[in-house]
Order: sequence, then C-alpha cells, then structure tokens
Amino acid sequence: MDRLLNNDQAADILNISPYSLRGKVSRREVPFVKLGRRVLFRKEDLMELIEKCTVQPRPRREEP
Repeated sequence: MDRLLNNDQAADILNISPYSLRGKVSRREVPFVKLGRRVLFRKEDLMELIEKCTVQPRPRREEP
C-alpha cells in the first residue's frame, strides 16, 4: 500500500494551491482520508479524480 499524502503533496499532484485544496476538502469535492484531525489523500484517488475531470476533445467537423 502506498503512503498517504499530506495537503501540500496532494496539492502539488493536482497542481493547485494547498489553500484551494483545503476548500475543495471542505466542500467534499476531492476524496480524502480522515485520521483523527489529520486530512490525508491517497494518490490513486487523486489520479482517478484527474481522469474523471479530463475533458476529451470534440471530433473535428468535416469540411463540405
């Protein structure tokens, strides 16, 4: 099992500020693990979130 990530490490993976990540946690927009007072993140959950939020390009229209 991989180690759990702290707020700064998870924010780095998501390429957002630690402050923004705390806001997303409070709105429950990202999965997290709560151990006592500590909020930690699994890297697999973050990678899954990135995949889920990835927008695919539209197919190109053919010119007449």
